Amino acid sequence: MGLFQSSHNTRDVPPPFESYSGDGPYAFISYAHADKVKVYKTIAAFRAQGINIWYDEGIPPAGEWVEELAQAIKKSTAFVVFVSHRSAGSRYVSMEVQYALSEQKEILTIFLEDTKLPPGLSLCLQQFQSISVSEPNWIESACKALLQRQDSLNYTGSVERVHADLSSQEEEIDYSLELWSFWTRAQAAQNLRFTKRGNHSPPALDPAQESLSGNKPSALHPPLVPEPQPLLPKESDKTRHPFAVDVTITPGVTNNEPEFRDHHVNDYAGIFKWVPPGEITILVPYSDERRLVHVREGFWLGEFVVTQSVYTRIMGANPSFTDLGLGENPENYPVNNISWLDAVSFCRALTMLAQNEGQLPEKHEYRLPTEVEWEYACRAGSQTDFYFGDDPTVLHNHGWFRGNSRKKMHPVGLKSPNPWGLYDLHGNVREWVGNSFVNTLLNDSEQDEFRISRGGAYMKPAVECKSSSRSTNSLHHRFRNLGFRVALAPAAKL
Repeated sequence: MGLFQSSHNTRDVPPPFESYSGDGPYAFISYAHADKVKVYKTIAAFRAQGINIWYDEGIPPAGEWVEELAQAIKKSTAFVVFVSHRSAGSRYVSMEVQYALSEQKEILTIFLEDTKLPPGLSLCLQQFQSISVSEPNWIESACKALLQRQDSLNYTGSVERVHADLSSQEEEIDYSLELWSFWTRAQAAQNLRFTKRGNHSPPALDPAQESLSGNKPSALHPPLVPEPQPLLPKESDKTRHPFAVDVTITPGVTNNEPEFRDHHVNDYAGIFKWVPPGEITILVPYSDERRLVHVREGFWLGEFVVTQSVYTRIMGANPSFTDLGLGENPENYPVNNISWLDAVSFCRALTMLAQNEGQLPEKHEYRLPTEVEWEYACRAGSQTDFYFGDDPTVLHNHGWFRGNSRKKMHPVGLKSPNPWGLYDLHGNVREWVGNSFVNTLLNDSEQDEFRISRGGAYMKPAVECKSSSRSTNSLHHRFRNLGFRVALAPAAKL
């Protein structure tokens, strides 16, 4: 009889053995529970060949279950995903695969049946070895691949030390951050800030944070403390989200630069519109305090969010979810399913490419706009809910949202731009930003796993597409309504 010829009701199938819990190398098993009859027989064969196996037998429920998965993937030496129609549609399997990729794991794909993978999962797995159970001697091939991986580590200590050595080689971005593990700490920090709302003594302004130009504190940039303002209306007191209450464009000449410049063109990323210097008054998060923030240096901002064609040209792959009609081309659709780390990597790659080809202005870099810069550019001098006014019925002319998108994203640039020539700020996809309001306004430099995205999206109602709309997600988070826009700005001064 073949390995899979017997059948059982999956509810009656007991785990074949206890999940591995030692300090040695092991393989993490990702699968759909509907396939556990086949999977259990396969991993039993692996174990008989001396391969340590971790699978989700006996995991505690709820939050502990998610944390256990993250830790097990992080410490594993190999990642095996069993693919079927059931697992291809499982968000848990997809989540596990994406986290394995973020942890730079080698992935072995075992096809239990002929399966057409979703585009995002196919993109994740196509670079790795795959084996089909229809191949002769497939179980021997799978064992050989896993044993080679295990032997190649030349294991001399705990797997945790191996990962510590790898993470210490990362120069700038720490990819070892554990997915989901900071929720409790972040919630505690938010609660602490919220309790301070009754304290009317605002924290001292740090001139280095108050200025977005990157200049170090000096006599030329003293801290600016706005005069006391009356409290905001009752309705705004109910929200914990900051928003702009005043926006001013600096007239004339600032730093010997003209107020407006011509747009900038990058051969790969397209047109960047000039955003002049100015100032914006923002309600500080978790308080009733208003804070005046200077955008001391103008910058350029992408006319559109990064499209799938631009991202593919720079990064060599397209991670986007695409739901197109017959004959539609995805090239001019926003790139999506992008993590914050992916967006930062793109900006660095674009900076290096432009520098190598002599297209980068001196002492400038491509990066994500800060949250203050994004809202300042979105408002373009406006103080209303939207850059076009307060009437949400007019949003149909400016952005793709739940009321007009037909639950689909659309090509960029089909709606009207804001006064500074920037498109799709109030809809289509949300946009990752760099430093948050908290980083900028409260001198809070501590970085946890969370990052901010701004703007509306094609599945959001009009009320969630305002200039002040914002969302918080893990820096590992990828979703089909989440993309990014690139800024060209003076490089940070060291």
